[in-house]
Amino acid sequence: MSEQTEQSTDPTFGARFKTALKNLGIGIVFLIAGLFLLWHNESRILEREQSITQAEAVLSEAAADAESGADTKSAPQDTQVTTPFRWALRLGGWVILFLGLATLFKPLVVLVEKIPLIANFVGRGITVFALLSSLSLTLILISAVWMVARPVFGALMLLAGIVPLFTLYRSGRKARLKQAWKNA
Repeated sequence: MSEQTEQSTDPTFGARFKTALKNLGIGIVFLIAGLFLLWHNESRILEREQSITQAEAVLSEAAADAESGADTKSAPQDTQVTTPFRWALRLGGWVILFLGLATLFKPLVVLVEKIPLIANFVGRGITVFALLSSLSLTLILISAVWMVARPVFGALMLLAGIVPLFTLYRSGRKARLKQAWKNA
């Protein structure tokens, strides 16, 4: 009776693999949704940034004419009110990208699940890969939008987005070099 209970609670390899393959569509939807959320959020911020810059230019011209700068403080307060919400949307977009990438690589984890030593490494490796890749994608997308309004800020974000990719590349290269030394 206990064997039958274990089998019913522990699905077979084929069922887990089919489920992982079915979830590939969900992973793709998550990727698209995360990228869209990030792009939409940043484009709204960019629009607001450009309208504030135009408003400040008009206000500074009016202030130069009237020599009063009392109205210039209203625009920055508006951006400071929405900043936590915008950061929450950025974080949400990053989490959605991470979940999408992790879901896309789940079939690989299921394939090596029965090999005791390799399963842990592959599972953790895919998690690290999904984490760094989603972080990199998020930063590169944010930098692409910000290159228009603030090129220096956009360039710094692009550099920060390239660092995780470079880390992934270097770690893979080190592993290949260690394997080559072992084989030699």
